[in-house]
Amino acid sequence: MKKFCCSLLAVLLFSVTLLAAPAGAVTFAPPFEPNADAVYLVNLDTGIVVYEKNADKKRPPASLTKLMTTLLLLENVPDLDGTRITAPGYIFDELFGVPSSTADIRPYEEVSARDLLYAMMLPSANEAASTVADYLGGGNLSNFFYLMNNRARELGCTNTNFTCAHGLYGMDQNHYSSARDMYLIAKACYDKGALFMDVATTLTYAMPASNKHNGSYKIFNTNFMMRQGTEVYRSYIQGIKTGSTPEAGYNLITTAKKDGQTYMLVVMGTPYERDQYGYGLAFSVTAQIYDWVFDSLSVRPALDTMQDITEIKVKYCSEQDTLKLRPASDLMTLLPIESDETTINKEFHLPETVTAPIEAGDVVGSVTLSLAGEEIGTVDLIASQSLERNTALYVIAKIGEFFSSLYFKVLLVLILITVAVYVGYILWVTHKNKKMGKVDRRRSRKL
Repeated sequence: MKKFCCSLLAVLLFSVTLLAAPAGAVTFAPPFEPNADAVYLVNLDTGIVVYEKNADKKRPPASLTKLMTTLLLLENVPDLDGTRITAPGYIFDELFGVPSSTADIRPYEEVSARDLLYAMMLPSANEAASTVADYLGGGNLSNFFYLMNNRARELGCTNTNFTCAHGLYGMDQNHYSSARDMYLIAKACYDKGALFMDVATTLTYAMPASNKHNGSYKIFNTNFMMRQGTEVYRSYIQGIKTGSTPEAGYNLITTAKKDGQTYMLVVMGTPYERDQYGYGLAFSVTAQIYDWVFDSLSVRPALDTMQDITEIKVKYCSEQDTLKLRPASDLMTLLPIESDETTINKEFHLPETVTAPIEAGDVVGSVTLSLAGEEIGTVDLIASQSLERNTALYVIAKIGEFFSSLYFKVLLVLILITVAVYVGYILWVTHKNKKMGKVDRRRSRKL
Protein backbone atom coordinates (compact mmCIF):
# COMPACT_ATOMS: atom_id res chain seq x y z
CA MET A 1 0.00 0.00 0.00
CA LYS A 2 2.82 2.37 0.92
CA LYS A 3 4.59 1.69 -2.40
CA PHE A 4 1.35 2.28 -4.30
CA CYS A 5 0.76 5.62 -2.54
CA CYS A 6 4.33 6.72 -3.28
CA SER A 7 3.92 5.80 -6.95
CA LEU A 8 0.59 7.62 -7.13
CA LEU A 9 2.15 10.70 -5.53
CA ALA A 10 4.99 10.60 -8.05
CA VAL A 11 2.54 10.46 -10.98
CA LEU A 12 0.51 13.36 -9.56
CA LEU A 13 3.63 15.45 -9.04
CA PHE A 14 4.75 14.57 -12.56
CA SER A 15 1.43 15.73 -14.02
CA VAL A 16 1.47 19.01 -12.12
CA THR A 17 5.03 19.64 -13.29
CA LEU A 18 4.08 18.99 -16.91
CA LEU A 19 1.18 21.44 -16.73
CA ALA A 20 3.47 24.12 -15.37
CA ALA A 21 6.24 23.51 -17.90
CA PRO A 22 6.87 25.59 -21.02
CA ALA A 23 5.23 24.33 -24.20
CA GLY A 24 7.11 21.57 -25.94
CA ALA A 25 9.27 20.65 -22.95
CA VAL A 26 8.38 17.41 -21.20
CA THR A 27 9.84 17.67 -17.72
CA PHE A 28 9.74 15.60 -14.56
CA ALA A 29 10.31 16.51 -10.94
CA PRO A 30 11.20 14.40 -7.90
CA PRO A 31 8.97 14.68 -4.82
CA PHE A 32 11.85 16.34 -2.96
CA GLU A 33 14.24 19.25 -3.38
CA PRO A 34 17.76 18.01 -4.21
CA ASN A 35 20.29 19.47 -1.79
CA ALA A 36 22.44 20.91 -4.57
CA ASP A 37 22.70 24.29 -6.21
CA ALA A 38 22.53 22.88 -9.74
CA VAL A 39 21.32 19.57 -11.18
CA TYR A 40 21.01 18.24 -14.72
CA LEU A 41 19.63 14.73 -15.39
CA VAL A 42 19.35 13.26 -18.89
CA ASN A 43 18.02 9.92 -20.09
CA LEU A 44 20.66 8.85 -22.60
CA ASP A 45 18.36 6.34 -24.31
CA THR A 46 15.96 9.03 -25.49
CA GLY A 47 17.89 12.27 -25.00
CA ILE A 48 15.10 13.52 -22.74
CA VAL A 49 16.12 16.01 -20.07
CA VAL A 50 14.44 14.40 -17.09
CA TYR A 51 15.08 17.10 -14.51
CA GLU A 52 17.05 20.30 -14.24
CA LYS A 53 17.71 22.85 -11.53
CA ASN A 54 19.72 26.01 -12.17
CA ALA A 55 21.19 24.18 -15.16
CA ASP A 56 22.67 27.32 -16.71
CA LYS A 57 23.96 28.95 -13.53
CA LYS A 58 27.69 29.67 -13.62
CA ARG A 59 29.51 27.79 -10.90
CA PRO A 60 33.10 26.73 -10.12
CA PRO A 61 33.34 23.15 -11.44
CA ALA A 62 36.31 22.12 -9.26
CA SER A 63 37.86 18.87 -10.55
CA LEU A 64 35.03 18.33 -13.03
CA THR A 65 37.33 20.59 -15.05
CA LYS A 66 39.54 17.56 -15.62
CA LEU A 67 36.92 16.08 -17.92
CA MET A 68 37.79 18.71 -20.52
CA THR A 69 41.51 18.09 -19.92
CA THR A 70 40.85 14.38 -20.36
CA LEU A 71 38.79 14.93 -23.51
CA LEU A 72 41.57 16.93 -25.15
CA LEU A 73 44.12 14.29 -24.17
CA LEU A 74 42.02 11.52 -25.75
CA GLU A 75 41.42 13.55 -28.91
CA ASN A 76 45.03 14.63 -29.41
CA VAL A 77 47.13 11.68 -28.25
CA PRO A 78 46.26 8.50 -30.17
CA ASP A 79 49.07 6.42 -28.64
CA LEU A 80 48.47 6.60 -24.89
CA ASP A 81 51.05 3.97 -24.02
CA GLY A 82 53.78 5.02 -26.41
CA THR A 83 53.58 8.73 -25.61
CA ARG A 84 55.97 9.56 -22.76
CA ILE A 85 55.53 12.88 -20.99
CA THR A 86 57.72 14.56 -18.37
CA ALA A 87 56.07 16.54 -15.58
CA PRO A 88 57.67 20.02 -15.76
CA GLY A 89 58.89 21.48 -12.50
CA TYR A 90 57.09 24.83 -12.74
CA ILE A 91 53.60 23.34 -12.62
CA PHE A 92 54.14 22.27 -9.00
CA ASP A 93 54.70 25.84 -7.79
CA GLU A 94 50.98 26.63 -7.43
CA LEU A 95 50.28 23.25 -5.84
CA PHE A 96 52.69 23.53 -2.91
CA GLY A 97 51.08 24.58 0.35
CA VAL A 98 47.45 24.14 -0.78
CA PRO A 99 45.11 21.16 -0.33
CA SER A 100 45.57 19.33 -3.61
CA SER A 101 44.54 15.88 -4.76
CA THR A 102 47.51 13.99 -6.15
CA ALA A 103 48.76 10.76 -7.70
CA ASP A 104 52.25 11.43 -6.32
CA ILE A 105 53.64 12.32 -9.72
CA ARG A 106 56.87 14.17 -8.98
CA PRO A 107 58.70 17.02 -10.71
CA TYR A 108 60.47 15.83 -13.87
CA GLU A 109 58.97 12.35 -13.57
CA GLU A 110 58.46 10.64 -16.89
CA VAL A 111 55.11 8.86 -17.27
CA SER A 112 52.93 7.65 -20.12
CA ALA A 113 49.86 9.52 -21.36
CA ARG A 114 47.78 6.59 -20.11
CA ASP A 115 49.24 6.99 -16.62
CA LEU A 116 48.28 10.66 -16.68
CA LEU A 117 44.78 9.73 -17.84
CA TYR A 118 44.22 7.40 -14.89
CA ALA A 119 45.86 9.85 -12.50
CA MET A 120 43.43 12.59 -13.53
CA MET A 121 40.32 10.42 -13.50
CA LEU A 122 40.82 8.27 -10.38
CA PRO A 123 42.46 10.28 -7.58
CA SER A 124 41.84 13.53 -9.51
CA ALA A 125 45.53 14.42 -9.54
CA ASN A 126 46.08 18.12 -10.15
CA GLU A 127 49.72 17.67 -11.16
CA ALA A 128 48.60 15.19 -13.83
CA ALA A 129 46.16 17.72 -15.31
CA SER A 130 48.79 20.47 -15.40
CA THR A 131 51.29 18.08 -16.99
CA VAL A 132 48.79 17.31 -19.75
CA ALA A 133 48.12 21.03 -20.18
CA ASP A 134 51.83 21.78 -20.53
CA TYR A 135 52.30 18.98 -23.04
CA LEU A 136 49.30 19.81 -25.27
CA GLY A 137 49.93 23.54 -24.91
CA GLY A 138 53.47 23.21 -26.19
CA GLY A 139 54.96 24.34 -22.90
CA ASN A 140 52.49 27.23 -22.52
CA LEU A 141 49.47 26.71 -20.24
CA SER A 142 47.61 29.64 -21.81
CA ASN A 143 47.66 27.82 -25.13
CA PHE A 144 45.96 24.87 -23.50
CA PHE A 145 43.31 27.05 -21.85
CA TYR A 146 42.52 28.38 -25.32
CA LEU A 147 42.09 24.80 -26.53
CA MET A 148 39.79 24.07 -23.59
CA ASN A 149 37.52 27.03 -24.24
CA ASN A 150 37.48 26.51 -27.98
CA ARG A 151 36.44 22.87 -27.54
CA ALA A 152 33.77 23.92 -25.05
CA ARG A 153 32.28 26.29 -27.63
CA GLU A 154 32.34 23.52 -30.24
CA LEU A 155 30.33 21.32 -27.87
CA GLY A 156 27.70 24.04 -27.45
CA CYS A 157 28.74 25.29 -24.01
CA THR A 158 27.45 28.81 -23.37
CA ASN A 159 28.25 29.37 -19.70
CA THR A 160 31.80 28.05 -19.47
CA ASN A 161 35.23 29.62 -19.22
CA PHE A 162 38.34 27.69 -18.23
CA THR A 163 41.45 29.37 -16.80
CA CYS A 164 43.11 26.24 -15.39
CA ALA A 165 43.36 22.56 -16.30
CA HIS A 166 42.79 21.10 -12.83
CA GLY A 167 39.86 23.01 -11.29
CA LEU A 168 41.51 24.57 -8.25
CA TYR A 169 40.52 28.03 -9.48
CA GLY A 170 37.13 29.58 -8.81
CA MET A 171 34.89 32.40 -9.88
CA ASP A 172 37.41 35.07 -8.83
CA GLN A 173 39.86 33.61 -11.35
CA ASN A 174 37.12 33.66 -14.03
CA HIS A 175 36.95 29.86 -13.99
CA TYR A 176 33.40 28.55 -14.22
CA SER A 177 30.93 26.26 -15.96
CA SER A 178 27.31 25.17 -15.55
CA ALA A 179 25.52 21.88 -14.99
CA ARG A 180 24.24 21.82 -18.58
CA ASP A 181 27.66 22.62 -20.02
CA MET A 182 29.37 20.02 -17.84
CA TYR A 183 26.87 17.49 -19.17
CA LEU A 184 27.90 18.35 -22.73
CA ILE A 185 31.56 17.88 -21.85
CA ALA A 186 30.97 14.66 -19.92
CA LYS A 187 28.77 13.33 -22.75
CA ALA A 188 31.58 13.99 -25.25
CA CYS A 189 33.89 11.92 -23.02
CA TYR A 190 31.23 9.22 -22.62
CA ASP A 191 30.81 9.02 -26.40
CA LYS A 192 34.46 7.94 -26.67
CA GLY A 193 33.14 4.57 -25.51
CA ALA A 194 35.39 2.05 -23.80
CA LEU A 195 38.42 4.29 -24.32
CA PHE A 196 37.00 6.60 -21.67
CA MET A 197 34.53 4.50 -19.67
CA ASP A 198 37.05 1.76 -18.91
CA VAL A 199 39.06 4.43 -17.10
CA ALA A 200 36.07 6.13 -15.46
CA THR A 201 34.84 2.84 -13.96
CA THR A 202 38.23 1.57 -12.76
CA LEU A 203 38.51 1.43 -8.97
CA THR A 204 42.27 0.87 -8.67
CA TYR A 205 45.17 1.48 -11.05
CA ALA A 206 48.83 0.55 -10.67
CA MET A 207 51.17 3.42 -11.47
CA PRO A 208 54.36 1.84 -12.84
CA ALA A 209 57.89 2.37 -11.63
CA SER A 210 59.61 5.37 -13.19
CA ASN A 211 62.67 7.56 -12.97
CA LYS A 212 61.21 8.97 -9.73
CA HIS A 213 59.56 5.84 -8.28
CA ASN A 214 61.51 2.66 -7.65
CA GLY A 215 58.44 0.48 -7.76
CA SER A 216 54.80 0.35 -8.72
CA TYR A 217 52.14 1.85 -6.47
CA LYS A 218 48.34 2.03 -6.50
CA ILE A 219 46.00 4.95 -7.00
CA PHE A 220 42.29 4.78 -6.15
CA ASN A 221 39.04 6.11 -7.57
CA THR A 222 37.39 8.80 -5.43
CA ASN A 223 33.87 7.84 -6.58
CA PHE A 224 32.74 5.80 -3.58
CA MET A 225 29.38 5.04 -5.20
CA MET A 226 31.16 2.34 -7.22
CA ARG A 227 32.90 0.77 -4.23
CA GLN A 228 31.04 -2.13 -2.61
CA GLY A 229 30.76 -1.95 1.14
CA THR A 230 30.30 1.81 1.30
CA GLU A 231 27.01 3.28 2.51
CA VAL A 232 26.62 5.21 -0.76
CA TYR A 233 27.32 2.22 -3.04
CA ARG A 234 24.88 1.74 -5.92
CA SER A 235 25.44 -1.19 -8.26
CA TYR A 236 24.09 0.77 -11.22
CA ILE A 237 26.67 3.59 -11.03
CA GLN A 238 29.27 3.72 -13.81
CA GLY A 239 31.78 6.57 -13.38
CA ILE A 240 32.37 9.37 -13.96
CA LYS A 241 34.05 12.19 -12.01
CA THR A 242 34.16 13.79 -8.60
CA GLY A 243 35.21 17.33 -7.79
CA SER A 244 35.22 19.55 -4.73
CA THR A 245 36.60 22.76 -3.28
CA PRO A 246 35.28 24.91 -0.42
CA GLU A 247 33.89 27.37 -2.97
CA ALA A 248 32.45 24.79 -5.38
CA GLY A 249 31.09 22.45 -2.75
CA TYR A 250 30.90 18.77 -3.64
CA ASN A 251 30.30 18.05 -7.34
CA LEU A 252 29.69 14.72 -9.03
CA ILE A 253 28.96 13.51 -12.56
CA THR A 254 27.78 9.92 -12.96
CA THR A 255 26.16 7.56 -15.39
CA ALA A 256 23.78 4.87 -14.24
CA LYS A 257 22.48 1.75 -16.00
CA LYS A 258 19.60 -0.30 -14.67
CA ASP A 259 16.69 -2.24 -16.19
CA GLY A 260 17.77 -1.33 -19.71
CA GLN A 261 17.86 2.39 -18.95
CA THR A 262 20.86 4.72 -18.99
CA TYR A 263 21.11 8.14 -17.36
CA MET A 264 23.74 10.81 -16.89
CA LEU A 265 23.47 13.07 -13.86
CA VAL A 266 25.37 16.25 -13.06
CA VAL A 267 25.21 17.44 -9.45
CA MET A 268 26.99 20.69 -8.59
CA GLY A 269 27.19 22.76 -5.46
CA THR A 270 26.12 20.46 -2.66
CA PRO A 271 27.17 21.93 0.71
CA TYR A 272 30.85 21.50 1.48
CA GLU A 273 30.21 19.08 4.31
CA ARG A 274 30.11 15.35 4.82
CA ASP A 275 27.24 13.05 5.68
CA GLN A 276 27.00 10.88 8.78
CA TYR A 277 29.25 8.28 7.15
CA GLY A 278 31.96 10.74 6.22
CA TYR A 279 31.20 11.05 2.49
CA GLY A 280 30.70 14.26 0.55
CA LEU A 281 27.02 15.14 0.19
CA ALA A 282 27.11 14.85 -3.61
CA PHE A 283 27.04 11.06 -3.24
CA SER A 284 23.85 10.94 -1.17
CA VAL A 285 22.15 13.56 -3.36
CA THR A 286 23.05 11.54 -6.46
CA ALA A 287 21.78 8.33 -4.86
CA GLN A 288 18.51 10.01 -3.87
CA ILE A 289 17.88 11.27 -7.41
CA TYR A 290 18.70 7.95 -9.07
CA ASP A 291 16.62 5.98 -6.56
CA TRP A 292 13.69 8.22 -7.41
CA VAL A 293 14.09 8.04 -11.18
CA PHE A 294 14.44 4.24 -11.30
CA ASP A 295 11.44 3.78 -9.00
CA SER A 296 9.21 6.27 -10.81
CA LEU A 297 10.10 6.36 -14.52
CA SER A 298 10.81 3.88 -17.27
CA VAL A 299 11.73 3.95 -20.93
CA ARG A 300 9.10 2.04 -22.84
CA PRO A 301 7.02 2.23 -26.03
CA ALA A 302 4.27 4.83 -26.05
CA LEU A 303 2.42 2.81 -28.72
CA ASP A 304 1.90 -0.83 -29.66
CA THR A 305 2.84 -1.39 -33.30
CA MET A 306 0.69 -4.53 -33.39
CA GLN A 307 -2.43 -2.73 -32.19
CA ASP A 308 -4.84 -0.81 -34.45
CA ILE A 309 -5.55 2.60 -32.95
CA THR A 310 -7.96 4.22 -35.43
CA GLU A 311 -9.70 3.71 -38.78
CA ILE A 312 -10.53 5.73 -41.85
CA LYS A 313 -13.16 5.48 -44.61
CA VAL A 314 -12.02 3.70 -47.77
CA LYS A 315 -13.45 4.06 -51.30
CA TYR A 316 -13.76 1.62 -54.21
CA CYS A 317 -13.49 -1.49 -52.03
CA SER A 318 -16.21 -4.15 -51.84
CA GLU A 319 -14.62 -5.98 -48.88
CA GLN A 320 -15.12 -3.23 -46.31
CA ASP A 321 -15.75 0.48 -46.11
CA THR A 322 -13.13 1.33 -43.46
CA LEU A 323 -9.38 0.76 -43.17
CA LYS A 324 -7.77 0.13 -39.79
CA LEU A 325 -4.51 1.94 -39.02
CA ARG A 326 -1.67 1.17 -36.66
CA PRO A 327 1.53 3.03 -35.66
CA ALA A 328 4.61 2.52 -37.83
CA SER A 329 6.90 2.70 -34.78
CA ASP A 330 6.46 2.31 -31.06
CA LEU A 331 8.09 5.67 -30.10
CA MET A 332 10.30 4.69 -27.20
CA THR A 333 10.03 7.42 -24.60
CA LEU A 334 10.27 8.11 -20.89
CA LEU A 335 7.03 7.67 -18.98
CA PRO A 336 5.90 7.37 -15.37
CA ILE A 337 5.80 3.71 -14.35
CA GLU A 338 2.16 4.01 -13.28
CA SER A 339 1.01 5.47 -16.62
CA ASP A 340 -0.32 3.54 -19.62
CA GLU A 341 -1.59 4.28 -23.12
CA THR A 342 -4.89 5.61 -21.77
CA THR A 343 -3.05 8.54 -20.17
CA ILE A 344 -1.48 9.55 -23.49
CA ASN A 345 -3.48 11.92 -25.68
CA LYS A 346 -3.54 11.17 -29.42
CA GLU A 347 -4.11 13.81 -32.09
CA PHE A 348 -4.67 12.23 -35.50
CA HIS A 349 -3.64 13.84 -38.79
CA LEU A 350 -5.60 11.97 -41.49
CA PRO A 351 -7.38 12.62 -44.80
CA GLU A 352 -11.17 12.21 -44.85
CA THR A 353 -10.93 9.06 -46.98
CA VAL A 354 -8.45 6.82 -48.80
CA THR A 355 -8.94 4.97 -52.07
CA ALA A 356 -8.29 1.33 -52.85
CA PRO A 357 -6.03 -0.37 -53.80
CA ILE A 358 -4.02 -0.13 -50.57
CA GLU A 359 -1.02 -2.19 -49.52
CA ALA A 360 -0.40 -3.14 -45.91
CA GLY A 361 2.25 -0.79 -44.56
CA ASP A 362 1.30 2.18 -46.75
CA VAL A 363 1.62 5.45 -44.82
CA VAL A 364 -1.81 7.03 -44.53
CA GLY A 365 -1.33 9.74 -41.92
CA SER A 366 0.24 10.39 -38.54
CA VAL A 367 -0.55 10.75 -34.86
CA THR A 368 0.95 13.22 -32.39
CA LEU A 369 1.24 12.02 -28.81
CA SER A 370 1.14 14.25 -25.74
CA LEU A 371 1.08 13.71 -22.02
CA ALA A 372 -0.57 16.27 -19.72
CA GLY A 373 -0.57 18.76 -22.58
CA GLU A 374 3.10 18.33 -23.51
CA GLU A 375 4.09 16.80 -26.85
CA ILE A 376 5.97 13.50 -26.74
CA GLY A 377 6.42 12.93 -30.46
CA THR A 378 4.77 12.14 -33.81
CA VAL A 379 4.49 8.72 -35.45
CA ASP A 380 3.35 7.69 -38.95
CA LEU A 381 0.14 5.66 -39.22
CA ILE A 382 0.16 2.77 -41.69
CA ALA A 383 -2.47 0.48 -43.20
CA SER A 384 -2.98 -2.70 -41.21
CA GLN A 385 -4.02 -4.72 -44.26
CA SER A 386 -4.11 -4.74 -48.04
CA LEU A 387 -7.38 -3.90 -49.79
CA GLU A 388 -8.14 -4.58 -53.46
CA ARG A 389 -10.01 -2.17 -55.72
CA ASN A 390 -13.44 -3.26 -57.01
CA THR A 391 -13.40 -2.32 -60.71
CA ALA A 392 -17.19 -2.00 -61.01
CA LEU A 393 -17.40 0.28 -57.98
CA TYR A 394 -14.50 2.28 -59.31
CA VAL A 395 -16.06 2.74 -62.77
CA ILE A 396 -19.48 3.61 -61.35
CA ALA A 397 -17.91 6.05 -58.94
CA LYS A 398 -15.82 7.64 -61.66
CA ILE A 399 -18.91 8.01 -63.87
CA GLY A 400 -20.75 9.58 -60.98
CA GLU A 401 -17.78 11.78 -60.25
CA PHE A 402 -17.65 12.83 -63.88
CA PHE A 403 -21.31 13.85 -63.98
CA SER A 404 -20.94 15.76 -60.71
CA SER A 405 -17.63 17.32 -61.63
CA LEU A 406 -17.08 20.96 -62.51
CA TYR A 407 -15.69 19.84 -65.86
CA PHE A 408 -18.98 18.16 -66.75
CA LYS A 409 -20.98 21.16 -65.57
CA VAL A 410 -18.89 23.52 -67.68
CA LEU A 411 -19.15 21.16 -70.64
CA LEU A 412 -22.93 20.93 -70.18
CA VAL A 413 -23.23 24.71 -70.10
CA LEU A 414 -21.12 24.96 -73.26
CA ILE A 415 -23.30 22.35 -74.97
CA LEU A 416 -26.48 24.16 -73.93
CA ILE A 417 -25.06 27.44 -75.14
CA THR A 418 -24.06 25.81 -78.43
CA VAL A 419 -27.52 24.26 -78.82
CA ALA A 420 -29.17 27.56 -77.96
CA VAL A 421 -27.01 29.38 -80.48
CA TYR A 422 -27.74 26.72 -83.10
CA VAL A 423 -31.47 26.81 -82.44
CA GLY A 424 -31.39 30.58 -82.53
CA TYR A 425 -29.53 30.46 -85.80
CA ILE A 426 -32.03 28.00 -87.29
CA LEU A 427 -34.91 30.16 -86.16
CA TRP A 428 -33.23 33.23 -87.62
CA VAL A 429 -32.57 31.48 -90.92
CA THR A 430 -36.12 30.15 -91.01
CA HIS A 431 -37.53 33.56 -90.25
CA LYS A 432 -35.31 35.13 -92.89
CA ASN A 433 -36.33 32.54 -95.49
CA LYS A 434 -40.01 33.14 -94.75
CA LYS A 435 -39.51 36.85 -95.14
CA MET A 436 -37.67 36.39 -98.42
CA GLY A 437 -40.46 34.09 -99.61
CA LYS A 438 -43.08 36.78 -99.01
CA VAL A 439 -41.05 39.30 -100.97
CA ASP A 440 -40.72 36.87 -103.88
CA ARG A 441 -44.48 36.26 -103.94
CA ARG A 442 -45.23 39.97 -104.05
CA ARG A 443 -42.88 40.43 -106.96
CA SER A 444 -44.59 37.56 -108.78
CA ARG A 445 -48.04 39.18 -108.41
CA LYS A 446 -46.81 42.45 -109.81
CA LEU A 447 -45.45 40.73 -112.83
